[in-house]
Amino acid sequence: MSRRLALLVPLVLVAAACSGSGASGPSGGSASGTDAPPALLDVWAGLDDASAALSGREPDVCASAFGTWFTDFGVRGLACLAGQVVSPGTLLGRAPTSPFRSGPHTASAAAVRLDLDAPRAFGHYDPAFVRWLVGAGLPDGAAAVALTKPIYDRRLARLARVYWLTRRDLERGGFPASTPSGPAAQYAAFLDGAEAPDDARGYDADGNPNGGFSVFAFSDQSERLLPRVGLSVDNEWSVDNEWTFKYEANTAYGFWLRRRADGTEALWHDGLRRLLATYDRPWLALNGG
Repeated sequence: MSRRLALLVPLVLVAAACSGSGASGPSGGSASGTDAPPALLDVWAGLDDASAALSGREPDVCASAFGTWFTDFGVRGLACLAGQVVSPGTLLGRAPTSPFRSGPHTASAAAVRLDLDAPRAFGHYDPAFVRWLVGAGLPDGAAAVALTKPIYDRRLARLARVYWLTRRDLERGGFPASTPSGPAAQYAAFLDGAEAPDDARGYDADGNPNGGFSVFAFSDQSERLLPRVGLSVDNEWSVDNEWTFKYEANTAYGFWLRRRADGTEALWHDGLRRLLATYDRPWLALNGG
């Protein structure tokens, strides 16, 4: 998948469910108890103000660091938005380990540099980081959930549902034990070293082949999921729209296949299930949760 896809995915759950009940940094403390400070609550609380402050300046602020011009959709947009509240380095300094065990990215408290143009290489997550994030990110108690639910609805509901639906779609084809035919199988082979087929070849902004795998290869599958997201979808060019949904779904298919490749797919799946069960239980019950 082209490196212009969703990267630094930890910021999705951090921004989505960061009441911080029991969240702890390298200094220690409980990962699930109620005595630890709400270490991630500042990110959560600042998202709306950051969005207002960034309005009209997204290309200048977000393009170089996260490869996006938008904060209204996509994991990279959300990551850029969260990064205006607490810098990525400061935020990662609260984790007990760096996000990645290997890959082209540098992401730690000391430095955050994402290689957004690596055509095939990708970050392999450290399972310990994913476990910490899932445990630290979800609120503890009805009051905390009620407090953060409006922010989930505004900032995360569509993304969470999209990632769940794409995972469910892959599962119908045998995932994760086997790989569904079509673009998923082509992308899995690409991750193993095969060349992208002609109709899935990636191109740079100038239209030149870049050796990557095109995000648009999943567009037909993404479009079929559209009626199931359960949120407003307007015309093709509006903000909360069909194009937005298909972009997010396209990137989500690649995310799940990469997570199987790096061995953290089950951890992310469990974290997403817990996020939806916390904020979106009726929808989850209707969609295989």
